[in-house]
Amino acid sequence: MRVLALAVAIIYFIIIIVLSIWYSRKNVKNAEDFTKAGQGMGWLMVTFSFVLVPLGSGHTLSLWQQAAAGINGGIGASAVWWAVGAGCIFLPIMMLWLGPWVRESRLGTMPEILEKMFGRGLGSVHAAFQTMTWTGIGISETIATGTAIYGLTGGAIPLRPTCVVIALVLMLVYVLFGGVLQMAWLNVINSIVLIGGSYLALGMIGVWLAANMGGWEGIMEIYTQAGMASKLANFELGNPDVWFNVIIPVVVLHTCAGAVSQCMNTTFFAAKDNQACRKGVFLGAGINVMSCVPWVIMALVGMVVPALVANPALDVSTVVPLLAIESLPAPIVGVLMISLLAACLSTGGSVLMGNGMVIANDVIKRPWKPNMGDKAFMKLLRVCIVIQAIILVIGALNFDVVFPIFIWCFSFGIPVFVVYLCGQVWKISRPAAWITIVVTYIVNIYWTFWTPAFSLGTPLELNMYPVTICSVVLGIVLTAVLPGTPGLRTKKYAALHPDEAIVRS
Repeated sequence: MRVLALAVAIIYFIIIIVLSIWYSRKNVKNAEDFTKAGQGMGWLMVTFSFVLVPLGSGHTLSLWQQAAAGINGGIGASAVWWAVGAGCIFLPIMMLWLGPWVRESRLGTMPEILEKMFGRGLGSVHAAFQTMTWTGIGISETIATGTAIYGLTGGAIPLRPTCVVIALVLMLVYVLFGGVLQMAWLNVINSIVLIGGSYLALGMIGVWLAANMGGWEGIMEIYTQAGMASKLANFELGNPDVWFNVIIPVVVLHTCAGAVSQCMNTTFFAAKDNQACRKGVFLGAGINVMSCVPWVIMALVGMVVPALVANPALDVSTVVPLLAIESLPAPIVGVLMISLLAACLSTGGSVLMGNGMVIANDVIKRPWKPNMGDKAFMKLLRVCIVIQAIILVIGALNFDVVFPIFIWCFSFGIPVFVVYLCGQVWKISRPAAWITIVVTYIVNIYWTFWTPAFSLGTPLELNMYPVTICSVVLGIVLTAVLPGTPGLRTKKYAALHPDEAIVRS
Protein backbone atom coordinates (compact mmCIF):
# COMPACT_ATOMS: atom_id res chain seq x y z
CA MET A 1 0.00 0.00 0.00
CA ARG A 2 2.62 2.52 1.01
CA VAL A 3 4.71 1.65 -2.09
CA LEU A 4 1.75 2.41 -4.36
CA ALA A 5 1.00 5.73 -2.61
CA LEU A 6 4.62 6.75 -2.85
CA ALA A 7 4.79 5.72 -6.51
CA VAL A 8 1.80 7.95 -7.34
CA ALA A 9 3.55 10.91 -5.73
CA ILE A 10 6.91 10.26 -7.38
CA ILE A 11 5.40 9.95 -10.85
CA TYR A 12 3.38 13.12 -10.37
CA PHE A 13 6.31 15.23 -9.26
CA ILE A 14 8.65 13.90 -11.93
CA ILE A 15 6.12 14.88 -14.61
CA ILE A 16 5.38 18.40 -13.36
CA ILE A 17 9.00 19.20 -12.52
CA VAL A 18 10.28 18.07 -15.94
CA LEU A 19 7.56 20.07 -17.70
CA SER A 20 8.12 23.19 -15.59
CA ILE A 21 11.91 23.08 -16.03
CA TRP A 22 11.50 22.66 -19.79
CA TYR A 23 9.09 25.58 -19.97
CA SER A 24 11.23 27.78 -17.73
CA ARG A 25 14.45 27.04 -19.61
CA LYS A 26 12.67 28.07 -22.76
CA ASN A 27 11.29 31.33 -21.35
CA VAL A 28 13.69 32.47 -18.58
CA LYS A 29 16.52 34.41 -20.26
CA ASN A 30 17.71 36.85 -17.59
CA ALA A 31 17.38 37.92 -13.95
CA GLU A 32 14.24 39.96 -14.73
CA ASP A 33 12.55 36.81 -16.02
CA PHE A 34 13.78 34.74 -13.05
CA THR A 35 12.72 37.15 -10.30
CA LYS A 36 9.70 38.93 -11.82
CA ALA A 37 8.67 36.74 -14.81
CA GLY A 38 9.33 39.79 -16.99
CA GLN A 39 6.28 41.40 -15.30
CA GLY A 40 4.16 39.26 -17.59
CA MET A 41 2.03 37.15 -15.19
CA GLY A 42 -1.65 37.32 -16.13
CA TRP A 43 -4.64 36.91 -13.84
CA LEU A 44 -4.70 33.09 -14.10
CA MET A 45 -1.20 32.63 -12.68
CA VAL A 46 -1.80 35.38 -10.10
CA THR A 47 -5.00 33.59 -9.03
CA PHE A 48 -3.41 30.23 -8.41
CA SER A 49 -0.30 31.75 -6.87
CA PHE A 50 -2.58 33.32 -4.28
CA VAL A 51 -4.34 30.03 -3.75
CA LEU A 52 -1.09 28.36 -2.74
CA VAL A 53 1.44 31.00 -1.61
CA PRO A 54 -0.59 32.18 1.44
CA LEU A 55 -1.86 28.64 2.04
CA GLY A 56 1.15 26.52 2.87
CA SER A 57 1.55 24.95 6.29
CA GLY A 58 -0.35 27.82 7.94
CA HIS A 59 -3.59 26.70 6.33
CA THR A 60 -2.89 22.96 6.34
CA LEU A 61 -0.58 21.55 9.03
CA SER A 62 -0.93 24.50 11.42
CA LEU A 63 -4.69 24.54 10.90
CA TRP A 64 -5.14 20.86 11.63
CA GLN A 65 -2.81 21.10 14.66
CA GLN A 66 -5.12 23.72 16.14
CA ALA A 67 -8.25 21.76 15.22
CA ALA A 68 -6.89 18.44 16.50
CA ALA A 69 -6.06 20.00 19.85
CA GLY A 70 -9.80 20.59 20.36
CA ILE A 71 -10.32 17.18 21.94
CA ASN A 72 -7.91 18.27 24.69
CA GLY A 73 -9.45 21.71 25.17
CA GLY A 74 -7.98 23.56 22.16
CA ILE A 75 -9.95 25.65 19.68
CA GLY A 76 -11.20 22.73 17.56
CA ALA A 77 -13.38 23.68 14.58
CA SER A 78 -12.80 27.37 15.30
CA ALA A 79 -9.40 26.93 13.69
CA VAL A 80 -11.13 27.50 10.37
CA TRP A 81 -11.26 31.20 11.25
CA TRP A 82 -7.52 31.32 10.59
CA ALA A 83 -8.28 30.61 6.93
CA VAL A 84 -11.41 32.74 6.72
CA GLY A 85 -9.69 35.77 8.24
CA ALA A 86 -6.76 35.48 5.89
CA GLY A 87 -8.76 34.70 2.77
CA CYS A 88 -11.69 37.07 3.22
CA ILE A 89 -9.94 40.09 4.76
CA PHE A 90 -6.19 40.01 4.23
CA LEU A 91 -6.20 38.95 0.58
CA PRO A 92 -8.87 41.47 -0.56
CA ILE A 93 -6.86 44.26 1.11
CA MET A 94 -3.86 43.11 -0.88
CA MET A 95 -6.03 43.01 -3.99
CA LEU A 96 -7.47 46.48 -3.74
CA TRP A 97 -4.49 48.58 -2.67
CA LEU A 98 -1.29 47.08 -1.43
CA GLY A 99 -0.54 44.68 -4.30
CA PRO A 100 -0.96 47.30 -7.06
CA TRP A 101 1.21 49.71 -5.04
CA VAL A 102 4.02 47.17 -5.07
CA ARG A 103 3.72 46.54 -8.80
CA GLU A 104 3.58 50.24 -9.61
CA SER A 105 6.83 50.91 -7.76
CA ARG A 106 8.77 49.29 -10.62
CA LEU A 107 11.29 48.13 -8.02
CA GLY A 108 12.40 44.59 -7.22
CA THR A 109 12.07 44.05 -3.47
CA MET A 110 10.21 45.38 -0.44
CA PRO A 111 13.46 46.59 1.22
CA GLU A 112 14.05 48.70 -1.92
CA ILE A 113 10.62 50.29 -1.52
CA LEU A 114 11.25 51.02 2.16
CA GLU A 115 14.70 52.37 1.32
CA LYS A 116 13.14 54.74 -1.21
CA MET A 117 10.78 55.99 1.51
CA PHE A 118 12.93 55.99 4.65
CA GLY A 119 16.55 55.67 3.55
CA ARG A 120 19.05 52.83 3.12
CA GLY A 121 19.47 52.21 6.84
CA LEU A 122 15.86 51.26 7.47
CA GLY A 123 15.70 49.31 4.22
CA SER A 124 18.69 47.27 5.42
CA VAL A 125 17.09 46.68 8.83
CA HIS A 126 13.94 45.43 7.15
CA ALA A 127 15.98 43.17 4.88
CA ALA A 128 17.73 41.64 7.88
CA PHE A 129 14.61 41.13 10.00
CA GLN A 130 12.53 39.91 7.07
CA THR A 131 15.15 37.31 6.26
CA MET A 132 15.26 36.10 9.87
CA THR A 133 11.51 36.08 10.50
CA TRP A 134 10.53 34.51 7.21
CA THR A 135 13.15 31.88 7.81
CA GLY A 136 10.82 30.83 10.63
CA ILE A 137 7.97 30.53 8.13
CA GLY A 138 10.24 28.49 5.87
CA ILE A 139 11.02 26.15 8.76
CA SER A 140 7.32 25.54 9.31
CA GLU A 141 6.85 24.82 5.59
CA THR A 142 9.72 22.35 5.70
CA ILE A 143 8.17 20.54 8.67
CA ALA A 144 4.81 20.36 6.90
CA THR A 145 6.35 19.13 3.65
CA GLY A 146 8.28 16.49 5.57
CA THR A 147 5.02 15.46 7.27
CA ALA A 148 3.41 14.91 3.87
CA ILE A 149 6.32 12.73 2.79
CA TYR A 150 6.03 10.85 6.09
CA GLY A 151 2.38 10.15 5.23
CA LEU A 152 3.28 8.97 1.74
CA THR A 153 5.67 6.40 3.15
CA GLY A 154 3.11 5.19 5.66
CA GLY A 155 5.43 6.22 8.47
CA ALA A 156 8.13 3.82 7.25
CA ILE A 157 10.66 6.64 6.87
CA PRO A 158 11.30 8.78 9.97
CA LEU A 159 10.04 12.35 9.85
CA ARG A 160 13.38 13.61 11.10
CA PRO A 161 15.87 13.74 9.52
CA THR A 162 15.01 11.82 6.36
CA CYS A 163 11.61 13.26 5.37
CA VAL A 164 12.70 16.79 6.28
CA VAL A 165 15.81 16.57 4.08
CA ILE A 166 13.78 15.20 1.17
CA ALA A 167 11.37 18.11 1.65
CA LEU A 168 14.13 20.67 1.22
CA VAL A 169 15.38 18.96 -1.93
CA LEU A 170 11.88 19.20 -3.43
CA MET A 171 11.62 22.89 -2.44
CA LEU A 172 14.91 23.63 -4.16
CA VAL A 173 13.81 21.91 -7.35
CA TYR A 174 10.54 23.85 -7.11
CA VAL A 175 12.26 27.21 -7.44
CA LEU A 176 15.90 26.85 -8.40
CA PHE A 177 15.71 26.39 -12.15
CA GLY A 178 13.04 28.74 -13.46
CA GLY A 179 12.36 31.07 -10.55
CA VAL A 180 9.04 32.90 -10.31
CA LEU A 181 7.83 31.73 -13.72
CA GLN A 182 8.41 28.08 -12.86
CA MET A 183 6.61 28.48 -9.52
CA ALA A 184 3.67 30.21 -11.21
CA TRP A 185 3.01 27.34 -13.59
CA LEU A 186 3.51 24.75 -10.87
CA ASN A 187 1.00 26.67 -8.75
CA VAL A 188 -1.64 26.38 -11.47
CA ILE A 189 -1.22 22.60 -11.65
CA ASN A 190 -0.84 22.05 -7.92
CA SER A 191 -3.87 24.17 -7.01
CA ILE A 192 -6.10 21.91 -9.06
CA VAL A 193 -4.55 18.84 -7.43
CA LEU A 194 -4.85 20.39 -3.96
CA ILE A 195 -8.54 21.13 -4.18
CA GLY A 196 -9.49 17.96 -6.01
CA GLY A 197 -7.33 15.70 -3.86
CA SER A 198 -8.34 17.05 -0.45
CA TYR A 199 -12.08 17.02 -1.19
CA LEU A 200 -11.89 13.57 -2.79
CA ALA A 201 -10.13 12.24 0.30
CA LEU A 202 -12.64 13.95 2.60
CA GLY A 203 -15.55 12.37 0.72
CA MET A 204 -14.04 8.90 0.90
CA ILE A 205 -13.26 9.32 4.60
CA GLY A 206 -16.95 10.17 5.05
CA VAL A 207 -17.89 6.87 3.38
CA TRP A 208 -15.44 5.01 5.63
CA LEU A 209 -16.87 6.71 8.72
CA ALA A 210 -20.39 5.69 7.74
CA ALA A 211 -19.31 2.08 7.43
CA ASN A 212 -17.14 1.87 10.55
CA MET A 213 -18.11 4.53 13.11
CA GLY A 214 -21.71 5.49 12.45
CA GLY A 215 -20.78 8.47 10.29
CA TRP A 216 -20.51 12.05 11.54
CA GLU A 217 -23.00 11.33 14.32
CA GLY A 218 -20.57 8.81 15.78
CA ILE A 219 -17.80 11.41 15.84
CA MET A 220 -20.10 13.93 17.53
CA GLU A 221 -21.03 11.37 20.18
CA ILE A 222 -17.37 10.83 21.10
CA TYR A 223 -16.78 14.57 21.47
CA THR A 224 -19.97 14.91 23.51
CA GLN A 225 -18.92 12.15 25.90
CA ALA A 226 -15.57 13.90 26.32
CA GLY A 227 -17.35 17.16 27.17
CA MET A 228 -15.98 18.80 24.02
CA ALA A 229 -19.06 18.97 21.80
CA SER A 230 -18.67 22.73 21.32
CA LYS A 231 -15.27 22.16 19.74
CA LEU A 232 -16.94 20.24 16.95
CA ALA A 233 -20.49 21.47 16.62
CA ASN A 234 -20.00 25.20 16.12
CA PHE A 235 -17.45 27.93 15.55
CA GLU A 236 -17.93 29.43 19.03
CA LEU A 237 -18.47 33.01 17.86
CA GLY A 238 -19.79 33.77 21.33
CA ASN A 239 -16.48 32.70 22.87
CA PRO A 240 -14.12 35.68 23.49
CA ASP A 241 -11.13 33.35 23.16
CA VAL A 242 -12.04 32.68 19.54
CA TRP A 243 -12.17 36.40 18.79
CA PHE A 244 -9.07 37.46 20.73
CA ASN A 245 -6.92 34.38 20.14
CA VAL A 246 -7.88 33.52 16.55
CA ILE A 247 -9.95 35.93 14.44
CA ILE A 248 -8.42 39.31 15.38
CA PRO A 249 -4.80 38.03 15.46
CA VAL A 250 -5.07 36.32 12.09
CA VAL A 251 -6.46 39.42 10.36
CA VAL A 252 -3.87 41.76 11.89
CA LEU A 253 -0.91 39.44 11.46
CA HIS A 254 -1.69 38.36 7.89
CA THR A 255 -2.40 41.91 6.74
CA CYS A 256 0.64 43.53 8.32
CA ALA A 257 3.21 40.80 7.72
CA GLY A 258 1.98 39.96 4.23
CA ALA A 259 1.88 43.56 3.05
CA VAL A 260 5.58 44.19 3.69
CA SER A 261 7.04 40.74 2.98
CA GLN A 262 8.98 39.89 -0.14
CA CYS A 263 7.57 36.38 -0.13
CA MET A 264 3.92 37.46 -0.33
CA ASN A 265 4.63 40.29 -2.78
CA THR A 266 6.71 38.31 -5.28
CA THR A 267 3.58 37.66 -7.34
CA PHE A 268 2.70 41.37 -7.43
CA PHE A 269 6.18 42.34 -8.61
CA ALA A 270 5.65 39.91 -11.49
CA ALA A 271 2.03 40.79 -12.40
CA LYS A 272 1.31 42.13 -15.88
CA ASP A 273 -0.98 44.95 -14.73
CA ASN A 274 -3.18 46.11 -11.84
CA GLN A 275 -6.19 44.30 -13.27
CA ALA A 276 -4.29 41.02 -13.07
CA CYS A 277 -3.42 41.81 -9.43
CA ARG A 278 -6.98 42.55 -8.40
CA LYS A 279 -8.76 39.88 -10.43
CA GLY A 280 -6.26 37.18 -9.48
CA VAL A 281 -6.34 37.92 -5.76
CA PHE A 282 -10.16 38.20 -5.71
CA LEU A 283 -10.52 34.73 -7.20
CA GLY A 284 -7.60 33.29 -5.23
CA ALA A 285 -9.06 34.48 -1.90
CA GLY A 286 -12.25 32.47 -2.26
CA ILE A 287 -10.46 29.36 -3.47
CA ASN A 288 -7.92 29.70 -0.65
CA VAL A 289 -10.64 29.58 2.02
CA MET A 290 -12.36 26.63 0.35
CA SER A 291 -9.05 24.74 0.24
CA CYS A 292 -8.58 24.89 4.02
CA VAL A 293 -11.83 23.30 5.20
CA PRO A 294 -11.01 19.60 4.52
CA TRP A 295 -7.88 19.68 6.68
CA VAL A 296 -9.80 20.94 9.71
CA ILE A 297 -12.48 18.27 9.35
CA MET A 298 -9.98 15.45 8.85
CA ALA A 299 -8.05 16.49 11.96
CA LEU A 300 -11.19 16.62 14.10
CA VAL A 301 -12.12 13.13 12.93
CA GLY A 302 -8.68 11.56 13.22
CA MET A 303 -8.17 12.43 16.88
CA VAL A 304 -11.06 10.21 17.99
CA VAL A 305 -10.80 7.21 15.66
CA PRO A 306 -10.21 4.26 18.05
CA ALA A 307 -7.60 2.59 15.84
CA LEU A 308 -5.60 5.83 15.78
CA VAL A 309 -6.05 6.68 19.45
CA ALA A 310 -4.25 3.42 20.23
CA ASN A 311 -1.37 4.34 17.90
CA PRO A 312 1.59 5.80 19.86
CA ALA A 313 2.57 7.81 16.75
CA LEU A 314 -0.69 9.81 16.89
CA ASP A 315 -0.34 13.50 17.74
CA VAL A 316 -1.66 16.78 16.35
CA SER A 317 1.03 16.76 13.63
CA THR A 318 0.57 13.21 12.34
CA VAL A 319 -3.21 12.85 12.70
CA VAL A 320 -4.14 13.52 9.06
CA PRO A 321 -1.53 11.22 7.47
CA LEU A 322 -2.39 8.43 9.91
CA LEU A 323 -6.13 8.87 9.27
CA ALA A 324 -5.51 8.70 5.53
CA ILE A 325 -3.45 5.51 5.88
CA GLU A 326 -6.14 3.94 8.05
CA SER A 327 -9.19 4.80 5.94
CA LEU A 328 -8.21 5.39 2.31
CA PRO A 329 -6.98 3.27 -0.62
CA ALA A 330 -3.29 3.70 -1.33
CA PRO A 331 -3.69 5.80 -4.50
CA ILE A 332 -5.96 8.27 -2.65
CA VAL A 333 -3.43 8.49 0.21
CA GLY A 334 -0.92 9.43 -2.45
CA VAL A 335 -3.23 12.07 -3.92
CA LEU A 336 -3.99 13.57 -0.48
CA MET A 337 -0.34 13.82 0.50
CA ILE A 338 0.43 15.31 -2.90
CA SER A 339 -2.22 17.93 -2.07
CA LEU A 340 -0.37 18.77 1.15
CA LEU A 341 2.94 18.81 -0.67
CA ALA A 342 1.49 21.13 -3.30
CA ALA A 343 0.48 23.71 -0.70
CA CYS A 344 3.66 23.57 1.35
CA LEU A 345 6.08 23.46 -1.58
CA SER A 346 4.57 26.60 -3.03
CA THR A 347 4.86 28.61 0.18
CA GLY A 348 8.25 27.10 1.00
CA GLY A 349 9.47 27.88 -2.51
CA SER A 350 8.23 31.46 -2.13
CA VAL A 351 10.18 31.79 1.13
CA LEU A 352 13.34 30.51 -0.55
CA MET A 353 12.82 32.82 -3.51
CA GLY A 354 11.86 35.85 -1.41
CA ASN A 355 14.63 35.53 1.15
CA GLY A 356 17.17 34.61 -1.52
CA MET A 357 16.20 37.72 -3.50
CA VAL A 358 16.47 40.00 -0.46
CA ILE A 359 19.89 38.60 0.54
CA ALA A 360 21.29 38.67 -3.00
CA ASN A 361 19.86 42.06 -4.00
CA ASP A 362 19.57 44.10 -0.80
CA VAL A 363 22.28 42.63 1.42
CA ILE A 364 25.00 41.90 -1.16
CA LYS A 365 24.49 43.42 -4.61
CA ARG A 366 23.22 46.95 -4.03
CA PRO A 367 25.46 47.83 -1.03
CA TRP A 368 28.63 46.05 -2.24
CA LYS A 369 28.38 45.11 -5.94
CA PRO A 370 26.03 47.64 -7.59
CA ASN A 371 27.54 47.01 -11.05
CA MET A 372 27.19 43.23 -10.90
CA GLY A 373 26.26 41.74 -14.27
CA ASP A 374 23.10 39.78 -14.97
CA LYS A 375 24.72 36.33 -15.15
CA ALA A 376 26.75 36.91 -11.98
CA PHE A 377 23.62 38.03 -10.14
CA MET A 378 21.75 34.91 -11.23
CA LYS A 379 24.57 32.72 -9.85
CA LEU A 380 24.60 34.71 -6.60
CA LEU A 381 20.81 34.42 -6.24
CA ARG A 382 20.90 30.64 -6.69
CA VAL A 383 23.71 30.32 -4.13
CA CYS A 384 21.69 32.40 -1.64
CA ILE A 385 18.66 30.17 -2.22
CA VAL A 386 20.72 27.03 -1.52
CA ILE A 387 22.21 28.55 1.67
CA GLN A 388 18.73 29.52 2.83
CA ALA A 389 17.59 25.92 2.25
CA ILE A 390 20.39 24.58 4.45
CA ILE A 391 19.33 26.96 7.24
CA LEU A 392 15.72 25.80 6.91
CA VAL A 393 16.58 22.13 7.21
CA ILE A 394 18.65 22.80 10.37
CA GLY A 395 15.71 24.66 11.91
CA ALA A 396 13.19 22.01 10.86
CA LEU A 397 15.22 19.35 12.66
CA ASN A 398 14.97 21.27 15.92
CA PHE A 399 11.39 22.65 15.97
CA ASP A 400 8.12 20.79 16.21
CA VAL A 401 4.88 22.82 16.45
CA VAL A 402 4.17 25.17 13.55
CA PHE A 403 1.61 27.65 14.89
CA PRO A 404 3.78 29.55 17.43
CA ILE A 405 6.44 30.02 14.76
CA PHE A 406 3.90 31.77 12.54
CA ILE A 407 2.74 34.05 15.33
CA TRP A 408 6.24 35.05 16.33
CA CYS A 409 7.47 35.71 12.79
CA PHE A 410 4.41 37.58 11.55
CA SER A 411 4.40 39.98 14.52
CA PHE A 412 7.63 41.63 13.32
CA GLY A 413 5.79 42.92 10.27
CA ILE A 414 3.30 45.03 12.25
CA PRO A 415 5.43 48.16 12.96
CA VAL A 416 6.90 48.08 9.45
CA PHE A 417 3.41 47.99 7.97
CA VAL A 418 2.25 50.95 10.08
CA VAL A 419 5.11 53.24 9.01
CA TYR A 420 4.87 51.97 5.41
CA LEU A 421 1.16 52.82 5.27
CA CYS A 422 1.77 56.25 6.82
CA GLY A 423 4.52 56.88 4.28
CA GLN A 424 2.26 55.97 1.38
CA VAL A 425 -0.90 57.94 2.17
CA TRP A 426 0.17 60.60 4.70
CA LYS A 427 3.76 61.58 5.52
CA ILE A 428 7.23 60.06 5.28
CA SER A 429 8.99 60.70 8.58
CA ARG A 430 12.29 58.87 8.95
CA PRO A 431 12.69 59.59 12.68
CA ALA A 432 9.15 58.36 13.34
CA ALA A 433 9.77 55.17 11.38
CA TRP A 434 13.02 54.39 13.18
CA ILE A 435 11.66 54.98 16.66
CA THR A 436 8.45 53.03 15.98
CA ILE A 437 10.21 49.97 14.59
CA VAL A 438 13.06 49.80 17.13
CA VAL A 439 10.84 50.31 20.20
CA THR A 440 8.22 47.85 18.98
CA TYR A 441 10.81 45.17 18.20
CA ILE A 442 12.14 45.51 21.75
CA VAL A 443 8.60 45.20 23.14
CA ASN A 444 7.95 42.12 21.00
CA ILE A 445 11.13 40.33 22.08
CA TYR A 446 10.65 41.24 25.74
CA TRP A 447 7.00 40.17 25.78
CA THR A 448 7.74 36.83 24.15
CA PHE A 449 10.80 35.74 26.10
CA TRP A 450 10.44 37.63 29.38
CA THR A 451 6.70 37.95 29.75
CA PRO A 452 5.94 40.88 32.02
CA ALA A 453 3.64 40.62 35.00
CA PHE A 454 0.82 42.52 33.30
CA SER A 455 0.48 39.78 30.64
CA LEU A 456 -1.69 37.77 33.06
CA GLY A 457 -0.19 34.56 31.75
CA THR A 458 -1.57 35.01 28.22
CA PRO A 459 -0.40 32.64 25.47
CA LEU A 460 2.19 33.54 22.84
CA GLU A 461 -0.31 34.57 20.16
CA LEU A 462 -1.36 37.52 22.27
CA ASN A 463 2.04 39.14 21.81
CA MET A 464 0.44 40.80 18.79
CA TYR A 465 -1.67 43.02 21.04
CA PRO A 466 1.14 44.95 22.77
CA VAL A 467 3.02 44.96 19.46
CA THR A 468 0.01 46.36 17.56
CA ILE A 469 -0.81 48.97 20.20
CA CYS A 470 2.82 50.10 20.38
CA SER A 471 3.11 50.23 16.57
CA VAL A 472 -0.10 52.18 15.95
CA VAL A 473 0.33 54.68 18.80
CA LEU A 474 3.98 55.41 18.11
CA GLY A 475 3.59 55.34 14.33
CA ILE A 476 0.69 57.80 14.20
CA VAL A 477 1.76 60.15 17.00
CA LEU A 478 5.40 60.39 15.95
CA THR A 479 4.55 60.79 12.25
CA ALA A 480 2.25 63.66 13.22
CA VAL A 481 4.73 65.55 15.40
CA LEU A 482 8.12 64.82 13.81
CA PRO A 483 9.33 66.41 10.55
CA GLY A 484 8.86 64.62 7.25
CA THR A 485 7.94 64.86 3.57
CA PRO A 486 4.64 64.22 1.72
CA GLY A 487 3.59 60.56 1.34
CA LEU A 488 4.17 58.79 -1.96
CA ARG A 489 0.47 58.78 -2.84
CA THR A 490 -0.37 62.34 -1.88
CA LYS A 491 -1.03 65.20 -4.29
CA LYS A 492 1.83 67.17 -2.74
CA TYR A 493 4.30 64.38 -3.58
CA ALA A 494 2.99 64.14 -7.13
CA ALA A 495 3.46 67.90 -7.56
CA LEU A 496 7.05 67.67 -6.34
CA HIS A 497 7.89 64.61 -8.49
CA PRO A 498 5.89 64.91 -11.74
CA ASP A 499 8.22 62.63 -13.72
CA GLU A 500 8.40 59.76 -11.22
CA ALA A 501 7.52 56.31 -12.51
CA ILE A 502 5.07 55.42 -9.72
CA VAL A 503 1.50 55.36 -11.07
CA ARG A 504 -0.86 56.72 -8.43
CA SER A 505 -4.41 55.50 -8.09
